[in-house]
Amino acid sequence: MRTTIDMPVHIRQRLSREASSRNLKGFSAIIVEALENYFASNAVDRKNAVARLKGSMSLTEHAKALKDVQEGRALWRT
Repeated sequence: MRTTIDMPVHIRQRLSREASSRNLKGFSAIIVEALENYFASNAVDRKNAVARLKGSMSLTEHAKALKDVQEGRALWRT
């Protein structure tokens, strides 16, 4: 799929130089690689953030929060 990305000139120049050093005609492959790395690192960051929360809530707090969520869902209007 083709799309248009607005970027500063200095970034485009760096992309062109990198593509040239990799013997690529364009820099689409570099953009795809960068986006895949970005999304993969964010997924790891989210998993680590969730793991750090383990033990931050007592069983009583957990039970109350779960009950509140379930009650809220029962009242949710679709």
